[in-house]
Amino acid sequence: MILVLRARTVISKRFSEIEQLRFLKNDNPLKVKYAMQVLRKHGQIFEVYPPRKKSMRMKEQSCYGNAGSKRSKGYGYVEGIITSKKTGFEISHAWNVDADGRHVDFTIMETDQYTYLGVVIPWPLISEVAFSTKAEWYTVLPYLTSSR
Repeated sequence: MILVLRARTVISKRFSEIEQLRFLKNDNPLKVKYAMQVLRKHGQIFEVYPPRKKSMRMKEQSCYGNAGSKRSKGYGYVEGIITSKKTGFEISHAWNVDADGRHVDFTIMETDQYTYLGVVIPWPLISEVAFSTKAEWYTVLPYLTSSR
């Protein structure tokens, strides 16, 4: 699987839609919808763990920035959807993978309460999305598709 950027017009339209809803604090359903377009084809279920030390927990509701900040520590970036095992509620989310392939969520400590469906996104592609949207550490999946 090779992920690539969508057309600039699509990126611009989706960014505008998401930002409008983000302002109203209601962007999650749209992010989930767009993420599923990639995840249906390429998503994997991952076993995800909290960090080994509770003191490594990062700011709540900042998963994209939290996961992005781990690049300097050698972590990969994973984005997808987590689903509550109790309620079935879906949340657009980002977490990390270490060099040994262990998936770690620095935002949510109760990882056993969710099913994690995601895809590892290469750092250069994340940079391309940030450049295209002029956004700093926010969702990436809505702006990606797979190459043919």
